[in-house]
Amino acid sequence: DVSFEVARGEVVGLLGPNGAGKTTTLRMLTGVFPPTSGRALIAGRDVAREPLAARRELGYLPERAASYGEMAVERYLRFIAEMKGIGARDVTAAVREAMGATGIEHVSHRLIGNLSKGYRQRVGIARALIGSPPVLILDEPTSGLDPEQVTEIRGLVQGLGSERTVILSTHILPEVETICSRVIIMNRGRILAVDSPASLEEHLRPHRE
Repeated sequence: DVSFEVARGEVVGLLGPNGAGKTTTLRMLTGVFPPTSGRALIAGRDVAREPLAARRELGYLPERAASYGEMAVERYLRFIAEMKGIGARDVTAAVREAMGATGIEHVSHRLIGNLSKGYRQRVGIARALIGSPPVLILDEPTSGLDPEQVTEIRGLVQGLGSERTVILSTHILPEVETICSRVIIMNRGRILAVDSPASLEEHLRPHRE
């Protein structure tokens, strides 16, 4: 019984405690789990009927993003571009665009395994951006980062939302207040509320006081 829409240029947060169904929802949208019922569209593509076409429209950063620590950043992103079917003539431009958007050009020749977790997270976001997909789905993008890295990633995600649709999951209220234009509150697989961060804060204030 989860139903929502996200428009282009929106950054929308799925907010809820661990086990609320946020990751499961994102995995169904990205084609990792097939939905048992209902319908989901990514840029007009049905994730069940047109799975490959739907996946071409999105970039996905899972909560535990795997990468090859023994590969240099640029080489890894070139590999991802090739895996995504980007033509040989366009691979270099696609990789440079993704690195520029995430601010990792200066570590392009370093091994991923030698980077801080914050920069490894940036590499994961760059991977999701390869091919300039119109939809970006991020599962707990600041999980495990130190406060400075959290601030950097939040600013990065907020900037990405100006050009595309961004959906992110989190269990941290200040995160959605900082990044998102709209919040979808989930618990036990259901949507409890959909609101702006400002309205959410207004509703919660009497309980905090």
